[in-house]
Amino acid sequence: MRTSNRSMLTMSAAALAVSLVLTGCGENREVIAEIPPAADHNHDHGHDHGFSGRIVFTSAANDHVYVYDLESESIINDFHLTGDNAALYPSPDYRFAVAIQRADGIVNFIDSGYETEAHGDHGHYNENDPQLLSLELFGELPTHYNQYDHRGVVFFDGVAGVPAKVYALSDHSLSENRTLASLELTRNQHGAAEIRGNHLFTSYRSADTDGVLPDFVEVYERHSDHFDFVQRFEESCPRLHGSAITSMFVTFGCADGVLVVSEGDDGYVAEKLANSDAITEAGTRVGTIYSHDNTGLFVGRAGQELFWLHVEDDDHDHAHSQDDHGHERMEHIEWRGEDNADATILRAGFNHSGNRFAILDSAGMLTVVRFRTDHYEIQSQFAVLDSIGENAPYMAFSPITHDAFISDPAAQELVIVDLHDGVIEERLSLDVVPGSLVWLGFLADDHGHNH
Repeated sequence: MRTSNRSMLTMSAAALAVSLVLTGCGENREVIAEIPPAADHNHDHGHDHGFSGRIVFTSAANDHVYVYDLESESIINDFHLTGDNAALYPSPDYRFAVAIQRADGIVNFIDSGYETEAHGDHGHYNENDPQLLSLELFGELPTHYNQYDHRGVVFFDGVAGVPAKVYALSDHSLSENRTLASLELTRNQHGAAEIRGNHLFTSYRSADTDGVLPDFVEVYERHSDHFDFVQRFEESCPRLHGSAITSMFVTFGCADGVLVVSEGDDGYVAEKLANSDAITEAGTRVGTIYSHDNTGLFVGRAGQELFWLHVEDDDHDHAHSQDDHGHERMEHIEWRGEDNADATILRAGFNHSGNRFAILDSAGMLTVVRFRTDHYEIQSQFAVLDSIGENAPYMAFSPITHDAFISDPAAQELVIVDLHDGVIEERLSLDVVPGSLVWLGFLADDHGHNH
C-alpha cells in the first residue's frame, strides 16, 4: 500500500536531507547538491510514473522471496528458497530473477510472469502469475553472475578437489527450464566469466598460484550445449577479481591493473591498463568493475574509491598514464561531499542509458555522477535513508527508465528514486524486512497486446 502522498513525500525528503550542505568543486566536476523535492508525476523525459514491472526481493530474516507488483503496490506471490540471504540478479532480458545461494550451493530462478511472445514484427505481452521454476543449478559456491545482450553466466567457484564451472543461460532457455551450455574448468578458483554471443571469457587459475584467485584469462566458443577452448592470453592477470563487458571490450581486475580484451585482426588480444599512481600509493587494486554498453563507459572500484577507466586507446599502449585526450587512464572520481566525507560504498551502478552512475553509501546518501564526453560532474547528492541498520540496503536499476529501487531494511520500505531529476519519487511500505532485490518487466513500450 502506498504510504505517502506528494506532500508527505516532500516532508520526508526534506527531513532526510536536512543536514545536506553544498560542497566544493574539483577541476573537472560541478557539484549540484540539493534537497530533493517530491517528484512531479506529470513531467516527461522518456517515462511516466505509473510505475510498471515487478520487484522481486528477499527477506532479510528468512528464506522467503517476494514478488511485489508496482502497479497494484502489493505483494502478489512469495516462495521459499533453499537458503537464506540469496543474492538476486535479473536474467538477460529481465523476465526471471536469478537467486544465487552461495553457502547452500544452489541457484534458483523465479519467473516474474511477464512473457513476451514473438509474432512477426511485433510481440504479444502476457502477464501471468509468478512462479518458482523447477530448474535448479547445484554446485560448490555459486558466486558471480554477469549478463550481456541476451546471455548470462553463473560462475561456481568450486572447492579444493571440485573444479569451478560455468553455466550459460538466456531468457528463452529458462522459459524451457534449461540452461544453454556449461563448462567445467581445470580447478577451483574464486573467478569470473563474461559472455558475448558464443564467446565465453573466463578466468584461469594456474596450479602453482597461491590462494584461490586466478591469474590468467581464457576464451572459449560455444557449440550447442558445451564450450570449446580457443585461447589463453599471455598477458597475466595476477589475483584476478571483478569483470565487466561491452560490445568493444572485456575487462578483468588484476592486482597490477585492469586487463583489457579486444578483438584484433587475428582473434582476441589482451593488454594491461596499469594501475594509477593513486591506486599504487594507496596499496589497493581494482576489484570490481562496472560498465554500460550504450556509452562504453567503465568504472572501477579500488577499495572505497572509484575510477573512470579510459580503456580505449588509439595507440594501443595501455602502459601510458594518460589517454589521447589527456585524461588519466584511471581517473579518480571524487564522489564524496562534506556530509559523507567518511562514507563507504554500499551499492553502485549505471542508470538505464549509461550516462549516470549512482552510489549509495554508508551515510545513507545517494550520489549521482553525470558523465560528459570529456569530464564528469556530481549531478546530485542527497539523503535517501535515515539510517543503516544491521541489514544492508540493496539497489537495483530499471533497464528502461531512470528509476532506481532501493531496499530500506531499517524503515521496512522500498524507495524509488529518479536518477535523471535527482528526486525521491515514492516510499512504499512493506510488511517484511527487505534484502536483495531486482526489477523485472517488459523491455518494450508497447503493452497493447496483453493476453
